[in-house]
Amino acid sequence: MDKRDIAPVFRERLLQLQQQSGLNPSEFARQCQLDRSAMSQFLDPGNLRLPRAEALMRIASAQGVSIDWLLGAVGAKDGSQQIASSSAIELVDDSAQRSPLTQWREEISGGKTRYIPAYLPDMLSLPELVNHELEPHRASSRYSFGEELLHDVKKRGNDLEICLPVQALQELAQGYGIWVGIPKHLRAKQLDYMADLIDSHYPTLRVYFYDRLKHYSAPLTVFGNQRAVVYLGGSYLVVTGSEQVSGLSKHFDHMVRISHLLPHQTAQTCRDMKVGAG
Repeated sequence: MDKRDIAPVFRERLLQLQQQSGLNPSEFARQCQLDRSAMSQFLDPGNLRLPRAEALMRIASAQGVSIDWLLGAVGAKDGSQQIASSSAIELVDDSAQRSPLTQWREEISGGKTRYIPAYLPDMLSLPELVNHELEPHRASSRYSFGEELLHDVKKRGNDLEICLPVQALQELAQGYGIWVGIPKHLRAKQLDYMADLIDSHYPTLRVYFYDRLKHYSAPLTVFGNQRAVVYLGGSYLVVTGSEQVSGLSKHFDHMVRISHLLPHQTAQTCRDMKVGAG
């Protein structure tokens, strides 16, 4: 179906949801975790552009409907409820003392964790680097989460697989990107620290490096077979449906297959990185 045919259906169903909610446009936008201007654009009869996937997920989750229904793929609201009911947007609560990541980790109780970080893996990072990457109130909970995962690897024998682009290490070594301003000695210390942890926890901890110039992945954590979480920045897209979790697990496995540096090579790769002046 052409998007010019889908857009009017989406607009009609979005308006239907707003009217049924009894909320004014501003309140309805807040309920869907969208700003008023975005909602106004979606409801504009002259607009033929469809929302991004994240916005669709927010609307579907907030209103208890499926994306298929929003886009007119099914006629009844409950015709494809599985996607909406098994997905949710979880906002990052800056005031919370405990990260939701900790709760999700505890729920799998011995299962494997698969992790693709946004930058460096929290559990393999020095506190100084986590503090630089994140705002202080987020850095503390993220660092604690990383420590807990490493504890599970060492004490409980839980498998932890990490996949990240080799360019993340290259940028750190050279002091590029978000690492601008980090002293050379601290960047070198981080690379050695990561190498030592990879060596000491192998093979329960396995780290893979892929080429970001050829492949891409959003930041992702898969907790056993129960839950997959995509990091969106200020929120998490949380998936609990078995098919969706399986699909994201297969995505992680694909990233492992295309990795050109395998677990027995990654520690030495960290040590061999030439650290630039920055």
